[in-house]
Amino acid sequence: MTGGWAFSGQPAASAGGPTTVTLVEGSTFCISTAAGNVLPDAPMGLFLRDTRVLSGWLLDVDGERLEPLTVGSEDPFSAVFVTRSRPRPGQADSTLLVLRERHVGDGMREVLRVRNLGREAAGATLTLQVAADFADLFEVKEGRVVARAGLDSHVVDGGLELHHRHAGRSRGVRVSATGGARLAPGLVTWHVAVPPRQEWTACVQVEGMVDGTALPTRHRCDETTVESGPEQRLREWRESAPIVTTPHEGLTQTLLRSLEDLGSLRIFDPDHPRRTVVAAGAPWFMATFGRDSLLTSWMVLPLDQGLALGTLQTLAAHQGQVVDPLSEEEPGRILHEMRLGRGASLALGGGNVYYGTVDATPLFVMLLGELRRWGLAPSEVEALLPHADRALAWIEEYGDRDGDGFVEYQRATDRGLLHQGWKDSSDAVTFADGRPAEPPIALCEVQGYVYSAFLARAHFAREVGDEDTAQRWARRAADLKAAFNERFWLPDRGWYALALDGDKRPVDALTSNIGHCLWTGIVDEDKASGGCGPWRRPWGRTTR
Repeated sequence: MTGGWAFSGQPAASAGGPTTVTLVEGSTFCISTAAGNVLPDAPMGLFLRDTRVLSGWLLDVDGERLEPLTVGSEDPFSAVFVTRSRPRPGQADSTLLVLRERHVGDGMREVLRVRNLGREAAGATLTLQVAADFADLFEVKEGRVVARAGLDSHVVDGGLELHHRHAGRSRGVRVSATGGARLAPGLVTWHVAVPPRQEWTACVQVEGMVDGTALPTRHRCDETTVESGPEQRLREWRESAPIVTTPHEGLTQTLLRSLEDLGSLRIFDPDHPRRTVVAAGAPWFMATFGRDSLLTSWMVLPLDQGLALGTLQTLAAHQGQVVDPLSEEEPGRILHEMRLGRGASLALGGGNVYYGTVDATPLFVMLLGELRRWGLAPSEVEALLPHADRALAWIEEYGDRDGDGFVEYQRATDRGLLHQGWKDSSDAVTFADGRPAEPPIALCEVQGYVYSAFLARAHFAREVGDEDTAQRWARRAADLKAAFNERFWLPDRGWYALALDGDKRPVDALTSNIGHCLWTGIVDEDKASGGCGPWRRPWGRTTR
């Protein structure tokens, strides 16, 4: 599941504006102010496994809020918040700098450094207010958090623990601190005296808890950061990246930024450390999404084929097994999204995986075929080919709902996504006059994906000398292409229909979806000058 994964990559990005800072590692992320504080009643917090385990994290010195000066960050999962205390009475400027060195990853570590710039010893009381509401990620994102019963905070075994119990299960967080910290429910306090021109240091460690068991954080107070897995993966990513030289400074910076951003979206399976998946986006969508992960890893094949292989292996491991209307799971279907929060679990039919997507399944087969063209070892193909065959079986049995040769979608319950293509808003599929299309809906680009999936399977069969199977899938592709160009083409408009609706009427809106049809090669050449799909070379093409 995504909750136990980690990633490495780019410098931290701001989220929501210049006064907030976001640190991300896998499904763990922290959004705070530029001073490092997490403000209650704001879309901030430390999130672990799609749950907010810290909803309040406020550091004061002598009862006063710290003034932010700057934030430094070289990694996506760490930052240094540089702040200062208010000037002492009778002084024009502050002599106390407070640095908060934060690392996130399956928890959080924060090193506090108080530097006395003055000529005499400085006494100070630091207070860290700690709160946790254990709200679901989407409750926070959408501003609909409600007060929860069953919350408690207490000190036990040298740590401050906060818990929430619900339906026989518990989520919790444990905060421990060095530097002579005094703990009380919701509060960590230090009374310090810092000699002139010297520094006082303490470390605070935050660990998530599930049913009373602490989850090991990736950054601990008793180890250096260079020893952590994320640090090592970050170095490997940067060292293995291609070097591009160009006299155009803007292009150089864009390429470097893109490389760092891509690295930040990588997530890793803890059971298979070398298996990498591309997440959908930081911070709210650091999870495996079938369509997003497949398409992104396809587009970066020239950079790293391992991303595509890891994505295929991960999606294969969660491929549909049974028919479940609530999660929309069906045998052979490739998932839409994986989540771990309680609210997400409810939205996903009571589980952690939701399968309501029409395009991920053919894209799975397409990517496997494309990866083979990039040199994927036959043994890897052999391991994934049964999953591709199950995906094709889903296309024929469940995807083509009415047996007309086209793949349609219609959600199984009112919980599911109304539209299940890459445009999935509630008004995503409409006629040119604005009327909504009624399901079941056959999207134009999905037919292109299926066409290319058929050709990819034909190629695999030819590689092993199975000409009968190759001919079967090549015929399926040719038949689909002929039917598509007959039913979807709008000669009076000069473009393809966005979709066919439940009554098989062409949805005549002009959209970018038809560009995907060009990419897949399902478009007849007389309708698109020079159109060339990914399976036409070197494997040949199908015609009417």
